[in-house]
Amino acid sequence: MKKNFKGFTLIELLVVAGVFVSVSTIILSIFVISLRGSRKSELLLTMKQNGNFAMSQMVKQIRYAKSIDTPASCVPSVSQSSITITSLDNGQTTFSCQVSPSTLASNSAALMDTNQVKVTACSFVCSQPTAVEPPTITISFTLLPKNVSTLSENTGSIPFTTSVTMRNFQN
Repeated sequence: MKKNFKGFTLIELLVVAGVFVSVSTIILSIFVISLRGSRKSELLLTMKQNGNFAMSQMVKQIRYAKSIDTPASCVPSVSQSSITITSLDNGQTTFSCQVSPSTLASNSAALMDTNQVKVTACSFVCSQPTAVEPPTITISFTLLPKNVSTLSENTGSIPFTTSVTMRNFQN
């Protein structure tokens, strides 16, 4: 008498389950890595946008200012955490590196989103070969994410540095 068994053996079911778990794990890993990469890209983009905006605002105002009030003299070179300029319409603007919240400010108004980024290594270097030549201001700062964690997608820093020479300088 011949027995005709239809169905799967326990070994066959275990092999299929193992293959399914392995494939699922690989797909889930790819998905998680993709999400982490996306988060890192968003974070870096936010930091670049904030830094570029702050830098462009400062450069534009410094370039067309008629005088620099603080520091009083840039001969030969002075480094500090704030700078005060007077524009052509006699309005004064102070750019400063603030500690709390850690940001760049224009007359105490933040130039970037303090909920997303913070500023470190901030300085203004004013240099002037002679008192009659226009000063050159070098602006340097580094942006970090506001909420730094040990996860790689929540870390990173972007340095910003530029130099601007005052065009309308009046001694």
